[in-house]
Amino acid sequence: MKKRLNEKVLKRGDVILTTSDAGISKLIRATTISPISHAMLYVDHCSVIDATGDGVHSANTQRLFFEQHNAVFALRLEGGLDSATAIKICNYVRERVGSEYATWEAGRAWQGLGRKGTPKQFCSRLVAQAYAANGFDLVKNTDFCTPKKLLKSAKLVEVADATVNVTDDEYQAWQRHPSGLDLMRQSTNYILNGARRIDKSIQHLSDVDKLVLEHSEHDETILQLYLESGFLNVWKIDHEVNPWHYDAKLMEDVGSLHPGGVRWYCESTLSEGSRTDNRYVTNARVYQYYQSIRPRKTIVMLMAFYQMLAEQHTNRLNIAEDWLKRHP
Repeated sequence: MKKRLNEKVLKRGDVILTTSDAGISKLIRATTISPISHAMLYVDHCSVIDATGDGVHSANTQRLFFEQHNAVFALRLEGGLDSATAIKICNYVRERVGSEYATWEAGRAWQGLGRKGTPKQFCSRLVAQAYAANGFDLVKNTDFCTPKKLLKSAKLVEVADATVNVTDDEYQAWQRHPSGLDLMRQSTNYILNGARRIDKSIQHLSDVDKLVLEHSEHDETILQLYLESGFLNVWKIDHEVNPWHYDAKLMEDVGSLHPGGVRWYCESTLSEGSRTDNRYVTNARVYQYYQSIRPRKTIVMLMAFYQMLAEQHTNRLNIAEDWLKRHP
């Protein structure tokens, strides 16, 4: 029997510290004399963002499985975070999705070395910097901290019941379950790797936006990278796997069989942001502004893309809210 994170007790901005039986994990634990080797930030229900060898990306906590003997900690700022600050901390790491992994600098951190870091990321640096950027210094050196230093931070307290057990049947079912986040990781890296052939300093998608805005001659190339990557189609996977998220009748059918699960989904969805204040609306507005100052094909496409995602989010909110009203 394995275990996974317990999303029912976690909140945005929680620091998740884990380990595994992988060789690199054992090396980090041995080097730092610590029970843990990796750090993540909980950014939304069932969603974390972390820095691994593939760079900075999102992961579904329902797919992150740990052996029973693996140490897993969830830590929260003592006294808690207000909602606005938690969102800012989470947005900090969202804005760095795609950043390259800082292998050499991570090694220096494990050795207790390093002073000033580069824009590249490793797991504990990303978490510490997100908090520091919003006024909370969890450790002395945010650029070169380790997961152990986060674990020992006097500013963080442990969250109880951070994991739940997973049956073998549930584990096997998730192995057969399509993953939109895997496609998102692959498509984002495809875009970034292509853009880095133009400018090797590029770290994340906002850097790609800057490249397009400042150099119109690269607009067509970046547009093609987006079209070829599959980035614009990732949203379809949830429609295929969870059609009841978008159809009131299907939600009613699922709710008749699993009312607790549907209630939790609806409540979690409503916590993701209002119809007019969510990350899709924010992104659409940013691209609308970009288009007003420097028209580009890539920008027009991304503006329309996020407007469509905002509409999809509104539909999910409407269906979830309606189900809760009918099942008080």
